[in-house]
Amino acid sequence: MGGVTNYRLVFGLSADPVHSGHVEMVVQSTLRLAERGFGIVDVLLVPVYRRNPVGSAKERLPSSYRHRLAMCRLAAQEIAERLAAPQAYVRASALEAALAQNRRQPNYTAETLALLKLRSKPGTGLIFLISSELVAGPNPQLARWYRPELILRLAILAICPRPGYGVNQRFVAAIKEAGAGVVVLPQVVTSDVASTDVRRLLKAGHSPLALARRGWLTPSVARFLQTHNPYLV
Repeated sequence: MGGVTNYRLVFGLSADPVHSGHVEMVVQSTLRLAERGFGIVDVLLVPVYRRNPVGSAKERLPSSYRHRLAMCRLAAQEIAERLAAPQAYVRASALEAALAQNRRQPNYTAETLALLKLRSKPGTGLIFLISSELVAGPNPQLARWYRPELILRLAILAICPRPGYGVNQRFVAAIKEAGAGVVVLPQVVTSDVASTDVRRLLKAGHSPLALARRGWLTPSVARFLQTHNPYLV
């Protein structure tokens, strides 16, 4: 779009914890985007440091950041292997931790994308990968984010289906009319795994390895959580 053929695929997530649905979503999206002619030069997993809105329920995120970043690094290795790509092709980025240093503000995707754009090679675009949950319902979450118009100016929006969250077609049509680049990827099908459910089971003492056998966690993340489980603290 706009003459750009090379793109960095950016996937922001809480990674609380990283689960198999995240890995599957990134793998399938990368493949489907390539089929549509988007040259993906690298893939970035960007765990949030301090979530917006800041509240008591979210205050634990900074304290668990090193674990969440570690899980993203393991997921990046898994994704690279699934794509038969060099490990450097998929990376976990600590950018949002750097942006949050010395301030109490939450991370804002608009700021993250702006810095990534500044640090990218000339002529390289950004694709921001989200699930349909963020563009569903009568008042989509994306519209209520910090400076959504800047997000849509900085990056093409790639939307993957999530069961139970149909895309608000009127909203998508409106942002496209306003000049946003939007790619809907209906072929991407992932298991309906939620970090909330995984976290609940881990807090209740369920074995991460058992959750891996269920298909909710990848083996490498399960092994990590078997030794470093922040949900039992």
